[in-house]
Amino acid sequence: MGQAVHIVVGADREHWPGVVGVINSVVGNTASPSRLRILALAPAGRVDEFRRYLRCHGVLQKAAEAESNGGDGDADDGSTAIRVVGFSADRLPPLHVRTKLTNLESPLNFARFYLHELLPTGVPKVLYLDADTIVKGDVVQLIEDALPNDELCAATLRKQTLGDKGVASLKGSKLQRRYRERYGAPLPLSERGFNAGVFVFNLKAWAALNLTAEVEFWIRANNKEALYALGSQPPLTLAIHGARRGKGRCEPLPSEWHLDCLGCIGNGRIKTSEQLAQAKLYHWNGPNKPFRTRGSKRQAHPELFAPYQGKGHGCDGPQR
Repeated sequence: MGQAVHIVVGADREHWPGVVGVINSVVGNTASPSRLRILALAPAGRVDEFRRYLRCHGVLQKAAEAESNGGDGDADDGSTAIRVVGFSADRLPPLHVRTKLTNLESPLNFARFYLHELLPTGVPKVLYLDADTIVKGDVVQLIEDALPNDELCAATLRKQTLGDKGVASLKGSKLQRRYRERYGAPLPLSERGFNAGVFVFNLKAWAALNLTAEVEFWIRANNKEALYALGSQPPLTLAIHGARRGKGRCEPLPSEWHLDCLGCIGNGRIKTSEQLAQAKLYHWNGPNKPFRTRGSKRQAHPELFAPYQGKGHGCDGPQR
């Protein structure tokens, strides 16, 4: 058996159906399920409820459930080891998210900045997945092939650059001054942004560069000075580009490993049959998910999600 590979996924209660889909697709489409170590994050105080939910849908099996209650992650019977952990807003600086988009203020969106604390010491890299993804390919291959030269991270690069006009733009003059003060170099506005919903972290480099402190710096600075809009993506972008004295970058993931915008509004959501067939990972970023959520106008591509959705009945108790 090869070395264990680590995956992290988590969500607030509304998106727990997506977590079930992520785990079922990751486990169901790998040739090496016993190598998987899945960390499933829930809001602090709802861990027992989350564990019951996963168990009801058949996600937590005997070996996995034993590990989730404190085992070391070894699944000797060939099953996948799953650990369920709560993440508290107390670990974060105060959050003042400036956007009309929903759910971006959730503390779980910021948990990706603390993975080196949440995972066992010595884990070299981890795949972080948003709860609105489905993995069709073998996730072990993706993780093993990523970061071959000890790069800091791997993600899908966007078409838009950091300086393009729009809500996600980072070209504000006040932000530019703060970035240059912090790192002694200009923020490279001609660089393309990246989508952090499917993201491979080099945990050793992350810890060595103290990037959690850098992210927290930008969160606090934004609270005081309103430097950027949106939630967790801008401080992650600023910390990564500022790393290594302003030379930090993410390597691009292979295009087949991230077909995004399935939940978008407008032409971006339209995918060809060839794109859908070739993709090894689907991502429903955007307002429309493949499962029911409050405020969504439609379920986007539910047929792609259906093979991996929860199989339990009566699992969806009242939401708080």
